[in-house]
Amino acid sequence: MPAQQQDYILRHIQTISQLIARLRRKGKKLGEEDVAEVNEALLLALHLQEKNFGMPAAQFLALPAAEQIATLRQGETRAAGDERCLTYVSLLRDTAELYAFRGKSDHALGARQLALHVALAIALDHAADPAAVARLVQELLHLLDGADLPPPTWELLERFEASQ
Repeated sequence: MPAQQQDYILRHIQTISQLIARLRRKGKKLGEEDVAEVNEALLLALHLQEKNFGMPAAQFLALPAAEQIATLRQGETRAAGDERCLTYVSLLRDTAELYAFRGKSDHALGARQLALHVALAIALDHAADPAAVARLVQELLHLLDGADLPPPTWELLERFEASQ
């Protein structure tokens, strides 16, 4: 992926993160304007995911997690592939927060579980910056707060914990 496109995605992720931080400061009660902003941010997050994958959402969302990772790494150097995967993790984490603000806890849980799965896969594949990925895994585990994990993610987590 060209560096310019990656910068575009990262800039907009930062915008979404700033919105989330502002909404957290406001608390649970969102006004109409806030709801509209969350909806716009959800659309932006989906658009950014499409940019990251280079395909329509319906295509990459239908892929199992391992194939999503392989798609993001396809044609990339190891470092660039990992970066695209970790960008996806960031998008999923922020998307989960947006879903939570909209009261869609099942969507938020699914996005967090997928984010954890991708982060664990990158960590176990000897990421370029293992400490940063390990911190991301711990952050996602904290956000999941003991929620049940799908068996493939649970297996990755066990392998990750054994490797630490």
